[in-house]
Amino acid sequence: MKKLLIFLVLFFNSNIVNAQCDFIIDIGDKKTKIVEMFAEPLPMFDRLSMLPIPSTKLCPNDKLDDKIAIEYLFLEDELAAIRMLVLNDGSNEISDKFLLMNYAKNNFGDFDTGQNQSLYNSFHTWEQYGKIIVYQRLFDTEGIIKEEIYISNEEFDLKLGSFYNELEEIAFGEPSEEAN
Repeated sequence: MKKLLIFLVLFFNSNIVNAQCDFIIDIGDKKTKIVEMFAEPLPMFDRLSMLPIPSTKLCPNDKLDDKIAIEYLFLEDELAAIRMLVLNDGSNEISDKFLLMNYAKNNFGDFDTGQNQSLYNSFHTWEQYGKIIVYQRLFDTEGIIKEEIYISNEEFDLKLGSFYNELEEIAFGEPSEEAN
């Protein structure tokens, strides 16, 4: 009996596949390792760059799609956030498969999507292991679903927020709070 119990425990544990993406680097890490594996990030603004990678390269066991991109956002040379974006092309084909929604539920925790998950038009947040994780699925005015998972931590989420505020102040000619 003891041997059967050990066999069953080993059998079931060996058949569990970890279905979480391997993002290679963590929030706050330097970009060096990801650049060596893929490419140099694309400049977006002064001090902000982005590196898009197809999800199938980083999440081979997750049954995601090439139309789900993973974007690394770097402030200077440090990873500030990771975004997983569904690239809907007008038909919502990928979002209608619930691939990213299911990934979020399986890896971060279940959440209530109502009786018909295809009508879910909201967001859900988690705080786990020092990370801020936001899943959002929102319909725009043309009915296209904007769906993504945003991953950061408190420090870099605040740094990104400050950076975007500075961009707005420059764009609208408003003085920054530091200048007052």
